[in-house]
Amino acid sequence: MKLFFTKEQEWLDRWDAFLLTENHGSHLIYSDWLKSYESYGFDFEVLIVLKKDKVIGGFGAIIAKKLFFKFYIIPHGPVVTSGYERQISSLVAQIKIRAKKYNCCYAQFSLPISQEKIVEKQVYNHSMITSDFPEVFSGKKFKYIYCSYGINWVSFYDSLSPHDFIEKMSVQVRRNIKLAYKNSPEITFAKSDDECEKAYKLIEENAKNGNYSVRSYSDFKKTFLSLLNTDKCYFIVAKINGEIKGVGFFVKCGNYITYISGGTSKEKPDLKLGYLIHWEAIKISMRLGYVGYNISMGGSPGVIAFKSKFNTKTIYFEEPHHFMILNPFVFNLYKLLNIVVAKNKSYFNKLGSTIKIKK
Repeated sequence: MKLFFTKEQEWLDRWDAFLLTENHGSHLIYSDWLKSYESYGFDFEVLIVLKKDKVIGGFGAIIAKKLFFKFYIIPHGPVVTSGYERQISSLVAQIKIRAKKYNCCYAQFSLPISQEKIVEKQVYNHSMITSDFPEVFSGKKFKYIYCSYGINWVSFYDSLSPHDFIEKMSVQVRRNIKLAYKNSPEITFAKSDDECEKAYKLIEENAKNGNYSVRSYSDFKKTFLSLLNTDKCYFIVAKINGEIKGVGFFVKCGNYITYISGGTSKEKPDLKLGYLIHWEAIKISMRLGYVGYNISMGGSPGVIAFKSKFNTKTIYFEEPHHFMILNPFVFNLYKLLNIVVAKNKSYFNKLGSTIKIKK
């Protein structure tokens, strides 16, 4: 076997192709997703493991920088093809070696471990991880990069078609899906920059009205368009009388589709387009031959309740996050500064505003 680190596009393309059809894969380590952090001044790289010129594993790493502090973060993984789980320990050792090379004070990785049969192909179980990781602790001390911690699974069971599957949904869900289609929505897929920007405005509006944050379109635009152009995602748009009333952004990876974000226009009576958007994603998933759909973790209590209506099985990975402190002095200094800033947030915000005005 051969392993090497790379940022060359030819190898990044092969890495992405591996993740697309690898059950343990995650969109969080697609090269385009890793590149999106460059807008924050972060760097990235990918470790690829080859056997007879075939990619069988590796990991995607983000080198996060804050002042003079550096952190080496793997949002999901290491990832290996089934049968090569014994290589995980050696890849974890590579995390430490590489992080030290970049003078990082801290390294972190997140493994999808679960005993749940319903997602056994998408996860590792404890028996696959052959040894403990030396000098590695359980937990997550760096919280500025989203890392996988579970999967919110909609299983298609033995359904042979969307019609079979919808019959297993509750009466309420079936009724609301039908109501959404009664408004004769036009279902399209945003493809161009202009189409995506217009559709994404609804996501930004929903976030503003709901008092939560999402990345701006300008910040995420390059990632969006690259994923679309390489057929790794879907941006579903529902229009009524030519106006955008519902949107949903979904990424294809690991032999399933994951819901990333979406939005609907608030109308009275409710157009029920949230149900329609997810139903469209479920139909695409079944058409692709997938066995389930990841409606995604998290959200407000209302969002979580809505997602549960699709007969979800919310699976939290078992102690997913692991970390290594590589330079205790520097890392403790970082923690101290974080505490000081958190306790004096209003002061630092005022200071930042004053500096901007003076400029």
